[in-house]
Amino acid sequence: MVQRIPGEPPPVIKTYAVAYPIFEKYVSLNNCSQEIIVQDNCPGIYCLYVFTPQTYCLWSLGHSENAIFSTEITKGTYVIPLNKGNYVVVINHFLGKDSNINVNVAPRSFCSFIMSNRLASPKGIVSYGIYDYSGELQNYCIRTSSILGYFNISCFEPKGCLASLQLNAVLLINGGNDYEYFLQNIIKFENCFHWFYLEDNIWNFSSYRANIYHVEGKGIINSYCNRTYYCYSPPCLYDIKYSLPLAGYLIINVTTVQGKGVYVTFGFSSIQNGQEILPPIFTYYDKVFISCPNVNSACIVIKPDFTKSLNAFSAGLVFGSYEQLSTVKFNNLNSTLALLYCNQGWKPVPSFFSYCVNSLESACNLNFKAASSKILVSTNVQCPNSVIDMPRVSVPFTFIDYNGKPIYIEKPFNISLPQTIYICKNEKQCLYKICLCINGIRQQINDGYIIYPRCYFISINVTAFYNTYYFIRILYPNGTFCSWFLSCSKICLPKIIQVCKFIRYNLNQSPTIVVRGPLNITPYYELQYLVIINLPNNKTQQEWINNGTIIQIPKTIYVNDETRYYILSPNEIKVVGPLNITPYYELQYLVKLILPNGTEEEWINNGTIIQIPKTIYVNSTSRYYLNSTYNSVIINKPIIIEPNYKLQYLVKLILPNGTEEEWIDSHSDLILPKIIQINDTRYILSEQNNIIEILNCRVLCPKYDVYYLVKLILPNGTEETWIKDGCVIILPQYIYISSYERYVLNSTQFVIVHSPLVIHPEYIKQYLININGIYYWYNQGAKVLIKIATTPFFIVKWVGSIKVTNGEIITINGPLKLKAEILINPLFEYLGIAGIIAIIVLAITNVIRHKSK
Repeated sequence: MVQRIPGEPPPVIKTYAVAYPIFEKYVSLNNCSQEIIVQDNCPGIYCLYVFTPQTYCLWSLGHSENAIFSTEITKGTYVIPLNKGNYVVVINHFLGKDSNINVNVAPRSFCSFIMSNRLASPKGIVSYGIYDYSGELQNYCIRTSSILGYFNISCFEPKGCLASLQLNAVLLINGGNDYEYFLQNIIKFENCFHWFYLEDNIWNFSSYRANIYHVEGKGIINSYCNRTYYCYSPPCLYDIKYSLPLAGYLIINVTTVQGKGVYVTFGFSSIQNGQEILPPIFTYYDKVFISCPNVNSACIVIKPDFTKSLNAFSAGLVFGSYEQLSTVKFNNLNSTLALLYCNQGWKPVPSFFSYCVNSLESACNLNFKAASSKILVSTNVQCPNSVIDMPRVSVPFTFIDYNGKPIYIEKPFNISLPQTIYICKNEKQCLYKICLCINGIRQQINDGYIIYPRCYFISINVTAFYNTYYFIRILYPNGTFCSWFLSCSKICLPKIIQVCKFIRYNLNQSPTIVVRGPLNITPYYELQYLVIINLPNNKTQQEWINNGTIIQIPKTIYVNDETRYYILSPNEIKVVGPLNITPYYELQYLVKLILPNGTEEEWINNGTIIQIPKTIYVNSTSRYYLNSTYNSVIINKPIIIEPNYKLQYLVKLILPNGTEEEWIDSHSDLILPKIIQINDTRYILSEQNNIIEILNCRVLCPKYDVYYLVKLILPNGTEETWIKDGCVIILPQYIYISSYERYVLNSTQFVIVHSPLVIHPEYIKQYLININGIYYWYNQGAKVLIKIATTPFFIVKWVGSIKVTNGEIITINGPLKLKAEILINPLFEYLGIAGIIAIIVLAITNVIRHKSK
């Protein structure tokens, strides 16, 4: 099998003649992202060829040359993707007007190439990685290690008896260089004799006209049109005789051997041949190794893109012709197909086209219908030439051998078997278990068990097991019993037959009988009476006693090691009928009293009150004290009384405010008061640790420091604090109310504390005075003379926080800011130059005066 794009037609010899007129058009592809589009508007069927200019010149002169591309066309659009270069498009049809055929160059589009017209091609399910999402085409990519094709052919009549069904896929190998291979797993049918045989092919898609290299398998390297490919078909001995309906699987597996190469395995499984249903056992008839030392990964790829040989990355299961470059026509065909890939189980491809572009074995008059759970290919249905969304395909993966009947299930299957089969009147067989065996693992199931179909191949064996039962009749003293018993089982006769509540029969023979067939049994029983003894602990003891037996009733009944009863009535009775005995007993309990000074143990009558001592003195300074408010116990059960006593010691505590004596628990903590306050005097514990663990009797006299409450009354507030005896209080020299107001201490600054005190020191209030930028602190109420000496030529003006004249005496009652301004006397303002001279003379005189001082 060879690829269609670029295809290789058989050698043709054409010359220009009236009988063979042609249409020709020269085109150029400037880069690898362009394609040739041929639009044919004329009805009829014609041959379309694409040559290079060199081969076209030779072909047109009558030589036999290979075309780069060839196909049959009719009215429609055809897309031809080619590599960069110059080409000649030729159609063997003479037209009066060239406008009926248009040849154009356009940007390459994978969708336009796939969806272009095709007269004949392999028909089936082909995935190109294109999905129709609400009318808009979207791309997807599938990478998998296995591809699987399912077929179920119910009617198969190819014209000429020869046809093929092929599973195709493209293998991508990633390594130092990427390689692409076209894989084909093929069934070739010879319908006249109802035989088919298997064949596999591998083509190199890594480049245009690439040959096959470094491939090892059972097959050989073959040649087609000067191009090599790998092929293998098992010997005739392995040809398979088939009948319809025919169902099975084709599979291609890919396994990567890191750094060495890739294994490609071709397999086949027949699950139905005529009326014979077979388990899903695959026959892997060929395993091919493709050597690639730099391989990193390898997988089968489906995506909307071209290989380097301009073939599609696709996978498909298609019907085609028996040989290359031929077309098969079907008189009648009905088949169900499914294309699946491995991804945690087998999953169907999301969408498909109904034709294949990668192989040359064509089929015509076949169409497809996508039903709710299958894809039907037939000569009697219609299908559009577009992408079809894959329905939820139901494929038979789950094989069940149902109690010797083989079936495949595609929906949940309920196990239902007959429960009883009668052999004769006294013999029958009953269903007792159903075993389910999956891959050699056996488990028991119930009738009505549901087997759900899997998404992977699985064989399940369901086996029903029946047991034989016999009818048995047993004649008891009180009647006859009839029932069915399992063969070889043992009948256990009842040890006891109850006549009434107080009378019964006891079996006096072996109770076991082996069932080996229908039986009539008459067992022997002995009479017994029920004797009821009402025990004093409100429990009833019942025992069946033989007729005439004398029974002994114990005088003392020990309930346990700590409880007992003593009988007060006769203890011997002869049994001649049913008895109900209620002997009288007195209840006693064993009481153990555990005290600090010893343990006592004694049997005490029920209801006795025991008094527990509240205090147990060891000596005058040690004692045990009961740690409970209750010191009496009513005995109504066996008991170990272990009262909780606390060991206490007498502790004497001498404190500044008095002496205390107290019983304190051993190992408990005595917390000394850190502060003892008596009016305005405090005693503060001088020791850091105020917690003392009491381990014996003690006399404690802790040391305390004496503190007195001192009340300090200051101008800005009153403070109270505790001062240690003998400490000195330093009074603040200054108390600032603000930056302009303060108090100055007017009494002694040091006070020694020997008792509670109220200290009210004397302070004088002062204010800050600013006169001509010089600051002074003055007592409140002080008198200050405001004056600056000057001459009659000038006058002094004081400005500031108060109005004052030069030479005025003011009283200080708050902060004050004054500044003197010297102004020219207005009387001398008009003296002119004479006045100025006088001022100068006066100034000189004043300077001389200061120097003289």
